Amino acid sequence: MKWVHPGWCRWSLIGLIVLQPAWFGGVYNPGLPLVLIALAVALAPLLAVAPGVWRLQPRTLVIGGCVLLLYFCFAVMEAWMNQSARVPAIIQISLISLYFVGLAVIRRAPARNG
Repeated sequence: MKWVHPGWCRWSLIGLIVLQPAWFGGVYNPGLPLVLIALAVALAPLLAVAPGVWRLQPRTLVIGGCVLLLYFCFAVMEAWMNQSARVPAIIQISLISLYFVGLAVIRRAPARNG
């Protein structure tokens, strides 16, 4: 799989960070205070693992993957149940799948000596 790059973890996480304000600000529009609370809850875990994922630190990548499993479950639920949130949910599912493909490439990469 030469076309798969470990940096996909970085860019999929950045995509998820950008997607959250678009999703909660655009699809769910209950009012500014609730949107801000939803954004804080949605962005905090992503921003917490972002520095380690950007440096491709193995431990942080795995922790980020565990966090993204919750986002994956939420996106599948929203895509299935909420027609107005289907498009951003499918985008989120795709970005998380891309993250796990990148994680698999990092896991299978040969160790570098030196």
